[in-house]
Amino acid sequence: MDIGNKILMLRKQQNITQEKLAAEMGVSIAAVSKWENGNSMPDIVMLCALSDYFGVTTDELLGRNKMEEIAVCDDAKIVRETLRNIITKEGYRNIVLTENGRQLMDAIAKKAPYAVFLDINLPDADGLELLKEIKEKNAEIKVIMITANISEQTKNQAIELGADAYITKPFLPEHIEMALSSL
Repeated sequence: MDIGNKILMLRKQQNITQEKLAAEMGVSIAAVSKWENGNSMPDIVMLCALSDYFGVTTDELLGRNKMEEIAVCDDAKIVRETLRNIITKEGYRNIVLTENGRQLMDAIAKKAPYAVFLDINLPDADGLELLKEIKEKNAEIKVIMITANISEQTKNQAIELGADAYITKPFLPEHIEMALSSL
């Protein structure tokens, strides 16, 4: 959900007119209308003021729920730990680490995560096949493929199968942060 739709939804839930919201925020009615129509976005100070006004966190206002679970599946412990550290720094707290396809699918069966960081080459499974299976069972799960495979063919196949992002190893923290913010 984009921020404009979230502002509109919160405003309607609380039975607040555009005029009242504009007056409370010290902006024009046109500014509120532009936010809600997606023609502009509030600056960071206004985002904070809006989240305070509506009684939600800025993450909620931006459509990010950092209480959602994120699963990481990679056979290399250093990659799992690195991803956990980066994801944690982004504010997410519910992170499940798995080292093979079986563990990942067991974790997903117990509780569908919001997102999965998935290695393509696992000792017991093909990450592309797992991607296909995950998307067939629950298309809402965001899947970010992480691999040392830089082949355009593999990347295109992952995208065709429904990957929401594709990151090659070695990666920088910024790559993971960008993938998370794009979900």
